[in-house]
Amino acid sequence: MTIKSISAILTLVALSCLLSSCENQSKTSAPTATVPKTEEHSQHGKQMMEGMDAMMQRTKAMKMTGDFDVDFSSMMIEHHQGAIDMSRIELAAGTDAEMKTMAQQIITAQQTEIATLRTFVQNHPVKAANPQPMHGNSMETMHQQMKSMPMTGKVDHDFAGMMMVHHQGAVAMAQEALIKGKHAEIKQMAQQMIADQQREIAAFQTWLGKNGQ
Repeated sequence: MTIKSISAILTLVALSCLLSSCENQSKTSAPTATVPKTEEHSQHGKQMMEGMDAMMQRTKAMKMTGDFDVDFSSMMIEHHQGAIDMSRIELAAGTDAEMKTMAQQIITAQQTEIATLRTFVQNHPVKAANPQPMHGNSMETMHQQMKSMPMTGKVDHDFAGMMMVHHQGAVAMAQEALIKGKHAEIKQMAQQMIADQQREIAAFQTWLGKNGQ
């Protein structure tokens, strides 16, 4: 074999190695489109809070009629919708089976209550509007408590913590309905809301205690 032949063979080997190296480097350095888990989780907590902000804006924009039971029903519809929106985020992004089960139970129960409350409002038209402030303190306190909560970046934990505060707001509203409400149907619903949501608050507290706050 001549020197020229050997040189040609070595050149081909070197080129082959170079091409192989470039190909491997391209495969390993290709950028990925995945979002870091912590960033995903933070985004879901942000979405829950944005949902609560939107709920507060809707309730503040509501025109009060002066009929306590009608106004209570209208505001509770919005309050329930806020819980449903948060629960849907938990179902989509949460990983804990217990929290996802609770989220589904909240959606089912509060969709049913929304339908009942809407029927009540439709069947009790207010002839003369006499706007009065209502539930301002309990709603605003709930909102401020949620805004001041530190987000953990863990969807299940943030859902449990925020839903506890949200339920406490609903309990305060329902307790006011027991005192000021006129219709037996609304008083009965308010009593059931208190029992249901206090039970769920206790369940959230227990879960957070076991899983670390």
